Amino acid sequence: MRSRHLTVLLTLLTAGITLACSCLPISSLEWMLDPRQADEPVTDVPWYKQSDPDLDACDKNLADLLWLAEGYDLPGTELPFEYTLATYPVRGDDLAEPDLPSVPQSVRSFQEDASLHQEMWDLIVDIVPASYRAEVDYFEVFTDGPGGMLGAVEQVDRPGIWVMELDAQDAGHFPDLATTLIHELNHIMTLNASQVEPDYEVFDHPDDPALYARREAACETYFLFEGCARPDSYLNLFLERFWQDLYPEWAQIYQGQSEQVLEDDIYEFYSRHSQEFVSPYAATSLEEDLAESFMYFVLAPMPAGDTPAEEKILFFYEYPDLVSLREHMRQGLCPYIP
Repeated sequence: MRSRHLTVLLTLLTAGITLACSCLPISSLEWMLDPRQADEPVTDVPWYKQSDPDLDACDKNLADLLWLAEGYDLPGTELPFEYTLATYPVRGDDLAEPDLPSVPQSVRSFQEDASLHQEMWDLIVDIVPASYRAEVDYFEVFTDGPGGMLGAVEQVDRPGIWVMELDAQDAGHFPDLATTLIHELNHIMTLNASQVEPDYEVFDHPDDPALYARREAACETYFLFEGCARPDSYLNLFLERFWQDLYPEWAQIYQGQSEQVLEDDIYEFYSRHSQEFVSPYAATSLEEDLAESFMYFVLAPMPAGDTPAEEKILFFYEYPDLVSLREHMRQGLCPYIP
């Protein structure tokens, strides 16, 4: 499941184009996914799982979401195709009547389960403040079978028209669903027009690497498919603080290798710098590093800052509005956790 979507991302990057996340976040370290033995030393336990008497039950359960995400395989077989089941226009806190395309009989029950669609949207409303949801114009329910892509965000038609997408079959595992929503929300927060100056020509010609290269050369900060990051954007500030030394090594990896070589090389890159990333998926790009670190910021207790990865989490505590957002999201999530 992880390798499939990492390969998709690497394929896009070989074309010289960095896209907003359209795949399931790899929200736990690979070594965290292995069962822990009772006699293993406490140092093997991630910092956010270690006992803290000051944490209440909900705080501990929220941290557990990071531990449990990706540690569960839904039964069934991933489909060879992705099917859009329903697309709902968003009207504030509510969903309008959906567009229901024709789908195979095998997935029609998921299309017809309007109550499930509403439950997924209600979770978004409960944990994401309205001001942060204002960018979302459509809510799309899709499926590629269990265990494939769980969620995504993307801009359609023109920059600024955002779609939030969730898989109806995968959404039943709450740790995956919660971590995915937080991760994808960060992409909308950090890639919207207030953060990244939209490049309409690149948006209209996504398969023109020469155009992309010209625009990238003209950008004095960080360039990606959405456009040129503004100097005071989260992306650019995160890059200046944490990626100045990493970026040349990371960029060297994407030099036309095969997908398998790229996948192997990016994991080796992560292995060389594991103390600098909260997850292997964070090492795939600057924007994924930002989104994964934000996910840990929301769900984990405040770290001590003993590693570069922990310093990335502390980055978000410098913004009072993000601290308030964290508290809102945590309060919204707690009632959903047994």
